Amino acid sequence: MDDLRQRRRYLGEEEDDPDLREYQETHRRFSDRVERLVMQLVILGLVGLVLVQSLAISSPVRRIANLMEGEDGYALTQDSPDWGRLVGLTGDDTAEAEEPQVVPVGAAAKTTSITVVLMNAPSAPKARLMVGGRVVGTFAEGTVTSRVDPGQMVAVDGTATDEELVFRVVAAPGLSHPPLGHEVTTRGSRQNLGTTRRGN
Repeated sequence: MDDLRQRRRYLGEEEDDPDLREYQETHRRFSDRVERLVMQLVILGLVGLVLVQSLAISSPVRRIANLMEGEDGYALTQDSPDWGRLVGLTGDDTAEAEEPQVVPVGAAAKTTSITVVLMNAPSAPKARLMVGGRVVGTFAEGTVTSRVDPGQMVAVDGTATDEELVFRVVAAPGLSHPPLGHEVTTRGSRQNLGTTRRGN
């Protein structure tokens, strides 16, 4: 009789064993707890993902949390350490000495012009073109043409609007820099097109 009971227990045929039932109940309760924990973690992860994506849509939060700031540029303010050098101020206007402009012998530093066009909108009255740290026009009509001298910094100021605006250099007679077709994008920031240089 004992041999038969042991054989049935070995084959799993005896279901009325109290130890077996207690083990199965303990295992079931443990499995239920683990399953509930996994489901809670999945739901928490989805809620966190939706929250982060919602915050990323907000322009101010996107600018603060942007890990690619070095690639996208940054908003230039008068408190920035590079302010004087970037906008082309000299003398008492900036503490940093500006690098001297080298003009080849016989080359005349003639005034020329540059034309910048707003590419992705018909107009942006709050966006401004700056030459040498001074505002020379707004993009109320979508295009700004300004006189420039060699060695002046040209920038687009889009700090007054959070819209994404794309600007392109479409004409710069006699200049090798900024090159034709050069583009910058502003998202509530100021972006440099570059320092003007005459062509060879």
